[in-house]
Amino acid sequence: MELRQLRYFVAVAEELHFRRAAERLHISQPPLSQQIRALEDELGFALLIRTRRRVQLTAAGEAFLRDARALLSELDGAVATARRIDAGQTGRLRVGFVGSALLSIVPGTVERFRASRPGVAIELRERSTVDQLRAVGGSGPRPRHGDDGDHPEGLANPNG
Repeated sequence: MELRQLRYFVAVAEELHFRRAAERLHISQPPLSQQIRALEDELGFALLIRTRRRVQLTAAGEAFLRDARALLSELDGAVATARRIDAGQTGRLRVGFVGSALLSIVPGTVERFRASRPGVAIELRERSTVDQLRAVGGSGPRPRHGDDGDHPEGLANPNG
């Protein structure tokens, strides 16, 4: 089953007319009819009752329409979420900063960032320069065994 077939089925079910559905989808009617027939064949039951004058949904078609709409809506939501994340409009940003920056650069920067990206959660953490370097894979003094590295300037425990 293809997403295209679901979209085609929803259009036919909403229009209850193959020609109008084909126009809505910007395709010709024969491929639309073929795709709906292929979908029904794959499912093993009829979704539509076709006569020369009208198209009706079967009971199974009505249930399938509800679920197909929900599925396509979920898919559209997933695509929109991924696009927002890709564009940096949503997600989470973790920022490490030295204590002195809290009084100078951090407030204004955070305010501007939040204004431009309201969907991004910001997590602020005060860290020493050495801890920040360590967190991003940089170099710096490494704590010794039994030392948590939480010392001024990131220096190793002089008593350890």
